[in-house]
Amino acid sequence: MKSLAFASILAVLAPQTKETDYGAAMAKVAARFKGKEGVVLHIGDSITYANPYSSWAKGGQGKTPQDEAVCKWMHVGAGDDTDGVFLCSVDRPGGRSETAVSGIKSFEFLEGGKAGIPPLAEVVKKYNPQMVVVMLGTNDLTAGRAPAQYKADMAKVIDVFLANGSIAILSTLPPCKGKDDVVKSYNAILQELAKEKQLPLIDFGGEILKRRPTDWLGTLVSSDGVHPTAGVNGAAANSAPTEENLKNSGYLLRGWLSVRKIAEVKERVLDRAKKK
Repeated sequence: MKSLAFASILAVLAPQTKETDYGAAMAKVAARFKGKEGVVLHIGDSITYANPYSSWAKGGQGKTPQDEAVCKWMHVGAGDDTDGVFLCSVDRPGGRSETAVSGIKSFEFLEGGKAGIPPLAEVVKKYNPQMVVVMLGTNDLTAGRAPAQYKADMAKVIDVFLANGSIAILSTLPPCKGKDDVVKSYNAILQELAKEKQLPLIDFGGEILKRRPTDWLGTLVSSDGVHPTAGVNGAAANSAPTEENLKNSGYLLRGWLSVRKIAEVKERVLDRAKKK
């Protein structure tokens, strides 16, 4: 049993986000869902495909009872088509998993084909998720795609999920070396889309900058300037989410934020609907 002191520390560390109240809009989306409860996909590029992203959900230390419960609810450890952390990290030919592809851009996920990934609509139809955590855009911005193009493509991505009755959880992008202004504009677009479509949002980029406003490179973002770190200074992607560890493992921070946001959305939308 975890101590009350440790639980209180985690409560203080719980991510605070400023966002539109998505509850009513997502309740309408969720009412259309027809499928197995608790299937949560993680759609993205190499930052999602990399094993460290899913390691805290799979076997991380310092989970609260709420964390344990939501991981069980989303079938973590099942290793099958209901287990989204398995699907995003399992190796498939070409540098991809079932739901994440190294180097992919937003429009390429819509169209399918890169590394053999099917079009996004087919991926969603195959796994029929109740929720989706989506983080796409790093490869768009490094390729120099205009923000307006990116916004149009991400709006289409979101609409694929919503049309299926899947709650879409957007994630902002991490800082990228030499691309501060572009990352800022892309993240502003994601925040705009979350507001316009009344979606839950994980402000991953903001959470990095809150902890490491000037020294994120080499601590929360690796020396390549793009990918989160597995861990430095003794932290690892499956470490307990203490404030010190959350400042020293980019993947721990992202994995923990994802689990916490999924639990929040489940409580605000799905659990409340059952009580009515």
